[in-house]
Amino acid sequence: MKHYAMEFSKYWPKALFLVVFFFCTQPARSQNKPDSSQVKKQVALLNQQMEAAFNNNDMKAVAAFYADDGEIVYDNYTVRGRSNLDKYWSDLKDKGRGWKLTVVEIGGEGEFVYQLGTSDLKYIRNNKESRAVTNFVLLWKKQADGSYKIFRDYLTETKFQKD
Repeated sequence: MKHYAMEFSKYWPKALFLVVFFFCTQPARSQNKPDSSQVKKQVALLNQQMEAAFNNNDMKAVAAFYADDGEIVYDNYTVRGRSNLDKYWSDLKDKGRGWKLTVVEIGGEGEFVYQLGTSDLKYIRNNKESRAVTNFVLLWKKQADGSYKIFRDYLTETKFQKD
């Protein structure tokens, strides 16, 4: 457990920013607030659906889990906007060999929901199967239709392994 906690400590500044951002942008709480357990179930289900889309080689569907103004941030690398997100995921078409998302924590309600998790991705890289294990922080944003899409995807240090 200590090893896992050490991995997450590498990106706590980002996580802290997201939590502060989340609480600062939430409207005043009312008696009509959504059931947070339902929001957690919804986000957990979205993770399962995204994982299934990847495992079915449907990278267009994976990209669709991101908001049009979403972004993926990793060290000095940023993918921003619909066309770039579509390209990012389409570049993995026919290269994916399996993806397992693990939800560590989901919190919040209303317009923004945060998620801490782990991604275990197997794919073809340089004609060999590779594996990338990454911790991440997601900020899900509620869309006009009431659904949630990924607004920000912050990745931590990725460990690449050859199987």
